[in-house]
Formats: sequence, C-alpha cells, structure tokens
Amino acid sequence: MRAVIFDFDGTIADSFTAVMDIAYRVTKNEQLKDINNVLAIKDSHKGLREAVKILDIPRWRGIWMLKKGRKIMSKDILNVPLFEGIDEALARLRRAQYELFIVTSNSTKNVEKFLSTKGILSEFKAIYGGASLFNKQSLIKRLIKDNKLKISSTMYVGDEVRDIEAAKLLNMPIIAVSWGYNTEQLLLQHKPTILARTPKQLADVIIGWDDES
Repeated sequence: MRAVIFDFDGTIADSFTAVMDIAYRVTKNEQLKDINNVLAIKDSHKGLREAVKILDIPRWRGIWMLKKGRKIMSKDILNVPLFEGIDEALARLRRAQYELFIVTSNSTKNVEKFLSTKGILSEFKAIYGGASLFNKQSLIKRLIKDNKLKISSTMYVGDEVRDIEAAKLLNMPIIAVSWGYNTEQLLLQHKPTILARTPKQLADVIIGWDDES
C-alpha cells in the first residue's frame, strides 16, 4: 500500500497567524506583537532554529511554550482556515488508494477537531501528534513501524526545513510545499525531493512520482 505522511500546520492548516498570536500571548515577546516584524523574520530565509535564536527563546522555554500553545490552540483551532484546494488534493489521493497520515507538533486532539469540522477527518488513517520541534523523525519512524509501511513506498509532505531534514534522516522522499512557513528559496536550498507550489500540483507530483517509479 502506498502512503503519504503529512505535516499539519502550514501544510494542511493555514495556521501561521494563529500560531504567531499564541506565541506572543505565551511569551509576551514584543517582536511577536508586530505582524510585520514576524513576517520579516519569516521571509528572511531563516529556518525555525534561526527564528528561535532571533527571538531569544531558550530551548527549555520553547518546550514549555509548545505545550502551553497546544492548550490555547484547542480553543482557537476552529477559526483556523484550511488551505484552499488541499481538501480536493486529499480526496484525489484517497481515490488513488493512498493511505494518508499526519505527523505534527500540534496535539492529536486539536488536529482531529480541525479535520472533523472541515469534513476531512475520514481521509486520514491515523494522526500522530506531539512531535518534537527538532526531532520529528522519531515520531515518523514510529508511525511507519506501527502501520507496517515501507519507506520505499511512503512519501512525506511538509512546509519547513525541519520536515526536509527529518525525511532525509529516514531516507524518505520529501515533498516540500511553498505555501507554508518557510519560503520557497529556503526550501530549495535544502534540496527536497520535489517542491509543490499548489495543492493541485502536490497531488499531481505524488501520483506522477509513483507512475514513474
């Protein structure tokens, strides 16, 4: 069975603004209060590690922020929009008999609530939440083992450099999407297997990749 593992925030859910608002509410960091400053950091071709340094967030505090942020997100998740066209892309992949999964740093409960509200929860076989910000590969590896998947027939889809890094550590094909957190330029610098610029193109390249394999 062919499988596709998706990231959630920035790949399926257009949650950038919500995440930045929560980050400010948790940290009170004035750099996060001004959305123009946040966008400048986002567009400066910096990955998450560099952004954390710019914002002067210690690692221990980052872990605490993530946990607290998940709780706040549970109240805000229903206001987060779905990226336009991603629902059609998911439905197309399911019709093509792909098994779909999610691995995310968000909580499983938040993701399930979001997907259910959008009417697409049934598209996914399983959701693995609570991934580490900088060790996502461990949860991906567990998902692969739990579901008896083969890396050779599994693809990963994400919007950040850390997604590319995680997939490469597992020797898994990685499709980077340019509509999320990291810029297209930064993603290409880290050499994903494929770059997709729209959800329609995402479904095209996944199915096309398999047809060529």
